[in-house]
Amino acid sequence: MSILSLAMACGALGAGASQEPPRVAVLVEPGMVVYGGTPALPPARMVAALRERGVSVEPISAAQAADPSLLVPSRYAVVVLPYGNAFPAPAFPALRAYHAAGGSLVMSGVPFCHPCERQDGRWRDLGHDPTRFRHDAAGIGTGGFGGPAEGVDRLEAARANPLGLANRHLARRRAALQWLDTETLDPRDEVLPLVLLRGPSGPPRVAAAAIRHRCDMFSGARNVWIGQVASGHEAADRWAAEQLVVRGVLWCLHDKGLLDAAAFRSRLAAVDRIRRPAPPPSALTYRPSPRPWGEETFVPKSAPPARRLLAVEVGELPAEVRIALTSLQALTSRRQPVLWLLRTHEDRFWLDWHQERGHIDGYEIVEDWRGLFRRFADDFRGAVIPDDALYRGGLLAVNVAACEDLIVATPALAAELGLQVRVDLRGRFATYADGLRWTREQYGNRLNRHLSDFMHPARLANGNFAYAMQWRAPVFWIAGPVDSVEPGADPVAEREEIARMMAGMAPNVAMLGFPYFGEGVGPGEVGGVELGSRYGQGLVCTDFLGNVSVTSGVRVESFRQHEPPPPPPLERDKVYIALAMSDGDNQNTWLGFFRRYFEHPAFGTFPLAFGMGPPIAELQPAIAEWYYQRAGPLTEFIADVSGVAYIQPENYALAYRRPERVLDGFLEWTARSMRTMDMRTVRTVGGGDDLLAAYARKLPFCHSLFADMGRYSGREGIDNLTYTLPGGMPVFRAVTSWRYGREGFLREVREQVGTRRPAFVNGFVHCWTFTMDDLARIVRERDPDMVFVTPSQLAALYRQAMASSTGEGTGGRTANERPAAARTLGQAGP
Repeated sequence: MSILSLAMACGALGAGASQEPPRVAVLVEPGMVVYGGTPALPPARMVAALRERGVSVEPISAAQAADPSLLVPSRYAVVVLPYGNAFPAPAFPALRAYHAAGGSLVMSGVPFCHPCERQDGRWRDLGHDPTRFRHDAAGIGTGGFGGPAEGVDRLEAARANPLGLANRHLARRRAALQWLDTETLDPRDEVLPLVLLRGPSGPPRVAAAAIRHRCDMFSGARNVWIGQVASGHEAADRWAAEQLVVRGVLWCLHDKGLLDAAAFRSRLAAVDRIRRPAPPPSALTYRPSPRPWGEETFVPKSAPPARRLLAVEVGELPAEVRIALTSLQALTSRRQPVLWLLRTHEDRFWLDWHQERGHIDGYEIVEDWRGLFRRFADDFRGAVIPDDALYRGGLLAVNVAACEDLIVATPALAAELGLQVRVDLRGRFATYADGLRWTREQYGNRLNRHLSDFMHPARLANGNFAYAMQWRAPVFWIAGPVDSVEPGADPVAEREEIARMMAGMAPNVAMLGFPYFGEGVGPGEVGGVELGSRYGQGLVCTDFLGNVSVTSGVRVESFRQHEPPPPPPLERDKVYIALAMSDGDNQNTWLGFFRRYFEHPAFGTFPLAFGMGPPIAELQPAIAEWYYQRAGPLTEFIADVSGVAYIQPENYALAYRRPERVLDGFLEWTARSMRTMDMRTVRTVGGGDDLLAAYARKLPFCHSLFADMGRYSGREGIDNLTYTLPGGMPVFRAVTSWRYGREGFLREVREQVGTRRPAFVNGFVHCWTFTMDDLARIVRERDPDMVFVTPSQLAALYRQAMASSTGEGTGGRTANERPAAARTLGQAGP
């Protein structure tokens, strides 16, 4: 941009300006780790947003940012770092030198706490490092962080802030966020609050700030610390992030004398005129809708499979052939499941098990896979051609195939198999969001309103979509910060379309698949579960699961757990620990992952509980049989996680006017599924005591509630982690996590229990951290006063201790009873 055009766009430059317009750099590094920040406004869109506001901006790579001869304030007046907490470690020395020379930084997220390096062709997060943001010779001086506080705070724009922010510019007004710890800055630095967090007590905290560095080390530098105030994924978050980034850059230029006051005011006014986008669908009315397959099961069950299955080895076949065969499996299963796809050795193991249990009589290995399309020609009408040039074009084709009874095939494969091309999607849509909108408008009344599938496109070739296609469940994927650069990707527009789709679906239904495919690819586990939870859809993780069209056809009416032995005698100088393994809601883990625990020589020699997703009784009943048969008296299965599906209880059904009514329906399904599986406790993902009280009311048959996936809650000390709800339901919040690695389990128990005796411990075991060898070692190395028990034994011992300490029955008020939290369901922010 010439100086004339810049002057026309934003007014005359200050007297101290150079003859060239001040340039701004935005770090844009393909494949870079994204950790928080402003995911709705990825780096490339930051560049576009700044250019639209007349700022002279250049994208720079991590290698350029690491070049001290290039990264100087005379070349770039401001550097924007868009990857949240993450930053390229090789660029840190040059960035620090730039900052020390008075260069200005606009930073999203909690900056400079997650260094990343490129290893084996990929950027990798090296983990949390609290030394880089410090104000010392080794740090860059941008400031540390505190929080988040337990509970939800109110956000508000600081009065007379230099960026001209108002409350209307915030994406949301309530949230639980980390904040800038101003004590970590030099006392001479001037902190200008932009956004404040106000809690129920204490002074407000600074959630976002502009900083004038007046210290010796970074004198003259200007920073904008955006923090987490625009960390969501919706259109409002993109708009708020654009407001913060553009205003922050303009303020840095103005405060450094590179943009005069008139131009600064004019530019802010132009930014202020950017219209806030419409919110996603909300205030929905709860109308329970009968499932088309009947009200007996949470997810649909196929017809009983053919007595003799046809098995096809697909592991070595090309991807397009595997996709076509999966389409055929889906369509034939609508009548009767007959095809079994052998992808791995696990598929052969479970096929043999189905035969051993008598669920089928046998199977035949089919060598001529082409002949299957002739043999079952009556089950399909032709082919649909996906647009392989469009990222996720294959997913759109699956939805069309489901509604039109077609095989997803490439043009060459369709010709080879003699399939008539009924629909050709090549070149039809400029963006994936356009394709989603067309699919919703074209097939909204034919797609399933009671089932969906959050599937990364790479999973198509793994044979994972047959069950969704069989039941016409919409299959979709929302791009994340990393895959947002793929052709036709627009995460915000895609999220809007999916929100509209979910708003039109029935509540208390299952969302299959998994919303994570690597760091920054897709919305991530937390973001994806939050979106589904908001619309009353719980995640049933199936992203690696195949042959569900067949396994779901098996009938096993109920399951029975072994009666545990009586608990050991209560001793008041002991610490009682129940080991409770995580992540069994992930249906894939039961194919092979947990078999290693059950086949280990130490299995059954000490008490061990496994979280298990109750829908396994409907999706993979024969596989559940295998585990229930091998479980002994010291093994207990608990409902994982949050009930019949994986939800965030505090966010569940917030898109509805009466979220508590929707949650009641979810808990009714949970109660039914737990009784089928003979489960008597449930692990929740967090949730305050008011939410746990709702669980206790709807699940009165539970011996206790095992709350939290690891000790995330911020609660410390056993008295805050083990207590009784009004009405007498014991709550065992997770005492342990994986923060200390494999060697730290007993250390964490000791820290949290302290001197309290007797103590009762929910020993959360992270399955991805602790092997069976680790658990056996923990049991061997326990302290002399530690006793391992099952969850049911833990609950019995706790009730006994509380009753004897108060002289009351177990239903009375106990010394550890706490009142339900005052916050009502539905008030929490996202």
